[in-house]
Amino acid sequence: MQGVVGSNPISPTIILSIILCQVNGYKEIIVVPELMALIELQQIDIAIKEIEATNINLNKQLEKEKEEIAKKEAILREIKEKHDVLQKDLRHNERKLQQAEQNIDGFEKKIYQVKSQKELEAVDHEIAKSRQERSTTEDTLLTLMVEIDDITQKIKEEEKEFKKKSEDFNRQSQKIESDININTQELLETNIKRQKIVGAIEPSFLNNYEKLRLSRNNLAMVHINGGICQGCFVTLPPQQINEVKMGKEIVKCNSCARILYWKE
Repeated sequence: MQGVVGSNPISPTIILSIILCQVNGYKEIIVVPELMALIELQQIDIAIKEIEATNINLNKQLEKEKEEIAKKEAILREIKEKHDVLQKDLRHNERKLQQAEQNIDGFEKKIYQVKSQKELEAVDHEIAKSRQERSTTEDTLLTLMVEIDDITQKIKEEEKEFKKKSEDFNRQSQKIESDININTQELLETNIKRQKIVGAIEPSFLNNYEKLRLSRNNLAMVHINGGICQGCFVTLPPQQINEVKMGKEIVKCNSCARILYWKE
């Protein structure tokens, strides 16, 4: 699980190659000041992107946990609703059985009141019919009672699991929300740092950097490693590498147009 992003976004030490010229007994450093500021700005922008990505992932994780809890709750609710339906069916069949018993009782008493063979056959038919209904209802009741016992046990198991899931979710969500809050505060502080650096960069350099950053996946500047641009991995001409090392001006890669810098 991704959590709190490190508090120091400017971690790598960038050492610009400079020209040291002997002038009247002292050394003069010739370098493009904006280049150092832009390098620092990019490190901040990378850190901001990482913090934002981390918070996005944390929020996704939180939503996923909420969905899992909601699913568990829905399953438990569905089982309880089925239990209620079975209980309703049980009560209905209990009344049905009681009615069948009363019918049998009534028809058996009626036997002694019949006055013809035809009436006797009719009463016997009703008794047989009621007894069959009683037998069928008893079977239904037995099945319902078994189902209710099973589902009651299932409810207990689901309630136990749901309780555990809820407790786990509460702990995890508190940790995730805490991490998000910490990252959000760090994001605020990092953006303040960014504004300070932006204010010190000449607008034309800044505009150029911003256009590159937006069009080059947040990576406007890349260093040279082994004579290769680390943005597009194209081998650079020696003259261009020397220009970057000198640090007199902003130099761009001829292939990907990213600003190049030298680090040791």
